[in-house]
Amino acid sequence: MTSPDLPSLQPSVRRALPTPLKRPSPPPALVAALSREPKLVAKYPELGAFLRHRWADAAFMTAAGMAAATGLPVTTLLRLLSLLGYPRFRSFREAVRDQLRGRVR
Repeated sequence: MTSPDLPSLQPSVRRALPTPLKRPSPPPALVAALSREPKLVAKYPELGAFLRHRWADAAFMTAAGMAAATGLPVTTLLRLLSLLGYPRFRSFREAVRDQLRGRVR
């Protein structure tokens, strides 16, 4: 018999553990942009490394955050992204988000 003051002991529902997330491969648009601008990447290797290895992080960063991660001034980062075909940081971030969602922009 159960008391109204005591909670009923229901068997707990076991939830499946989440599978570890795999690192997405570089999006084709960014890789193509890097391959079209070899001098730009040679002059700013931090930006090239960031776009090759941590591009998915950019979906959740601000321009200032990405500039800090690459070691570039914000204005230089924005100018370089513009040379890669992204007129605003927001358009770059949206392209990265579309890649993460599986849509190519």
